[in-house]
Amino acid sequence: MIRVKDIYNEIDRIAPFCTQEKWDNSGLLVGDMEMPADRIYICLDISNEAVLAAKKASAQLMISHHPIIFSPLKNLSKSDPVWHLAKADIAALCVHTPLDIAAEGINSRLYEILRERLALGEIKDSLCGSEFGWIAESSRPFRSNEMADILRDTLGCTVVRYTSGDRLIKRIALCSGSGGSFLGGVIEQQCDALITGDVKHDLWYTAKNAGISLFDCGHYHTEKIAAELLAEKLKVAFPEIEIICDESGDPVSYSFREGNI
Repeated sequence: MIRVKDIYNEIDRIAPFCTQEKWDNSGLLVGDMEMPADRIYICLDISNEAVLAAKKASAQLMISHHPIIFSPLKNLSKSDPVWHLAKADIAALCVHTPLDIAAEGINSRLYEILRERLALGEIKDSLCGSEFGWIAESSRPFRSNEMADILRDTLGCTVVRYTSGDRLIKRIALCSGSGGSFLGGVIEQQCDALITGDVKHDLWYTAKNAGISLFDCGHYHTEKIAAELLAEKLKVAFPEIEIICDESGDPVSYSFREGNI
């Protein structure tokens, strides 16, 4: 029988939990290491909908990218996914920032997904000296509206929010999830564009003032690859286990004004 500790140790090999940021909460957050883990449900976020799907699939362990417990829990209600996990006797293992910065993690996979469509060369630099993203140069220049269309189609986004820089795009920075805080450093690294998600309002002005193109592809669409990535790695290490990947999709709905689609 495969146990939670076996899965934990394999993930720790791929994306060491000791590398997580101080503010993060990765690791085994519900259950214990001796619980069985022959049937695993993998998702980006552990929602009540995901817990119900895992329960219907008779999963014993849920693995997510985003932590199910992030801030200290001061109370626990029946509307909380943690409640439903414990009630269903399902363990939860979360691997957040370790998977962001892993050599074969989310940003590495995102680079490979975009490499051909954006004609990217080899990775030139890390993002602002961190391991949360990368910088590469394209072999051809892009206009910002052209790149926005490519990102929307390649990542399956409903919309891509962007601002146009004052130059064609060749030197590109990328950070999955919410990487807007790196914008200042990206500007200093003389990039023409930053591709990320969850861009705050003030950063659009920072980008426009600096003449850099900024693309918000959404947190979900830049990190939904986490489930597929983890499933692939675990299936190689444990071919006997059954893995179910979440198919609930983007939790956000979008309304469009006629003529703006």
